[in-house]
Amino acid sequence: MTNVQTQDTSSERVYEPAVTERYYVTTAIDYPNAPPHIGHALEKVLTDAIARYHRLRGDDTFFSMGVDENSLHVLRAARAANVEPQVWVKELEAAFRLAWSKLDISYDRWIRTTEVHHRKVSQEIFRRAQAKGDIYRSVYSGWYCPNCNTFYKSEDLIDGRCPNHPTLTPEWLDEENYFFSLSRYGERLLAHIEEHPEFIIPAARRAEVISVIKEGLKDFSISRQVRPGLENWGIPVPGDPQQVIYVWFDALTNYLTNVGFLEDEERFARYWPADAHVIGKDITRFHCLYWPAMLLSADLPLPRQIPVHGFMTLEGQRISKTRGNVIDPVQLADKIGSDAIRYYLLRNLSLAVDGNFTREGLLRAYNDELGNDLGNLLQRFVAMSKRYRGGAIPQPDPATALDNELQRLAEECGLRVAQSLEAWEIGRALEEAWSYVRRVNQYIEQCEPWKLARQEGQEARLDSVLYTVAESLRLLSIWLTPFIPSACQRLRAQLGLETLQNGAWREDGSWGACPLSHVVPGPVLFPRLDESVEV
Repeated sequence: MTNVQTQDTSSERVYEPAVTERYYVTTAIDYPNAPPHIGHALEKVLTDAIARYHRLRGDDTFFSMGVDENSLHVLRAARAANVEPQVWVKELEAAFRLAWSKLDISYDRWIRTTEVHHRKVSQEIFRRAQAKGDIYRSVYSGWYCPNCNTFYKSEDLIDGRCPNHPTLTPEWLDEENYFFSLSRYGERLLAHIEEHPEFIIPAARRAEVISVIKEGLKDFSISRQVRPGLENWGIPVPGDPQQVIYVWFDALTNYLTNVGFLEDEERFARYWPADAHVIGKDITRFHCLYWPAMLLSADLPLPRQIPVHGFMTLEGQRISKTRGNVIDPVQLADKIGSDAIRYYLLRNLSLAVDGNFTREGLLRAYNDELGNDLGNLLQRFVAMSKRYRGGAIPQPDPATALDNELQRLAEECGLRVAQSLEAWEIGRALEEAWSYVRRVNQYIEQCEPWKLARQEGQEARLDSVLYTVAESLRLLSIWLTPFIPSACQRLRAQLGLETLQNGAWREDGSWGACPLSHVVPGPVLFPRLDESVEV
C-alpha cells in the first residue's frame, strides 16, 4: 500500500502474551451479500500472518473465520438477484472460501452462522443475559441501516445517509423489541480497559472507546420483529417465535461456537478466552462494548486483546461494492500469485492509519522488492553454488569480521521481527526482515564471490561466503513465512530443505541450527511482470 505511515507506539505498552502454549485468534466474519473484494483481504492476510507466526513459535494455534449469513441485507441481496436465499448464501460462502484459499489463509475453523450448533450458542447467551435481568422489552424508534446492521440517531446521518454507506438511506424502524442493558456495564468496562491498556490497540482506538463509555452507554435493541416473508431468516428469540435475535448479538457469539462452547468442554476450556479478535475500525462499538458486556453478563472471561485496523482505499477512492469500486482477489491471485498480494498488503501496514491500494504500487513492489531483492538473491546464490561447487553448499571456514557482522545482524533481525509481530507492528516486522534481505545482497557485492572463484588460495573464503548466504536465506525463509508462505516454501526447496514445521522459529531460528547440503535449482521465485500488465 502507499501513503501509509509507521505507527508510533512510544506511548503504548508492548503486548506480551501469557505463556499458555496456545493461541486463539479470529477475524470478523463477513456478510455474503456480494463476492469478496481486496478490501476484505487485508484483515484476513494480517490475521493469517499472526497465526502463522504463532505456529512457528510452537504455540497450539487456533484461527477462526467465517461468514455471517443471518443479516437481513443478505436476504435482500438474494431476492434482488432473484436467487433462492439458501442457494445464494451457499454460493457466496463458497466464493469467500475460494478467495481465502487463493491467498493461502490457513484458518482452522470456518463457521456459517446458519449452523444448527451456532443457533444453540446464540440462544444460550441470550438466555444467560435474560436470567441475569439484563434483557427487557421496550419500543425502538430510530434509523436502521440494513447493510451494516447498525442503528443511528438523526445527528449520526450524513445528509440523511448512512455514515458507512453513503449511497444508502437508512430505514425508520418503530417496533417493540428486546433490549440489552449495556448501561449496567459501563463502569466495569471502563475499569477493565483502563487496567488493561493492551485490551484495545492502537491507543487512538482505545481512547475513542473510553470516550464513548464516559459519555454514557445506551441500552441497545437485540431483536427484530418477524415480518411477512422473513419468517425463516435469523435465529428465533428463545420463547418468542415472533422475534429473531439481532444479527450482531448472534454474530459475535461465533467466537464461542468456533471453540466448542456447549459442544466440546475440553476444547473450550483450552482456547477460551480468545487471545485476539482482529477487526476493522468501523465495528469497534460491537467488539469493544457490546461483546465484552455480553460476556460479562454470561459470566464468561473477556478476550485478551482487540487489535483494530484501519480502512483501505483503492486508488485513493473508498472501496464500495455498491459502487463497483472493487478488485477481485481471486482473479488477482491467478495473475500474480498469492505472495505478491500478501506482501503488498502487509509491507507498510500500521493499525493506526488507513492504507491505499494502487495497481502501480503493487507492480513496483512485485518487481523491485520481491523480484529484485529476494528472487534475484536466491537465483544468484543457486547459480553460484552450481557453478563453483557443483550444487553443494560448503561448510564454513573460519569466519571473517564481515561474516560475523552478518551473523550478528541475523540474530538481531530475528528478534526484532518477533518483537514487532508480538506488538502487532506487521509492517515494521516485514521491514525488519526486508532490511536483512538487502543487507545480504550488499554482502555479496562486498565479498565478490565471482572474483574469489578465479583466485588461487581463496577456496576456503569462497566456501564461507557461499555458506553465509545460504544460511541467511534459510533464516529468511523462517522469518518471511508469515508474510509470503508459498514463496518461502519454494525458496526452502531450492536450498534442499523440507517444509517448515510448527515450532521452527524456536527450534531452527538460530544461526547454524540446521545442516545445509545442496541446492535444488527451481523456477524463478518472482518472474518479472511487464508494467503494462493489468492487475
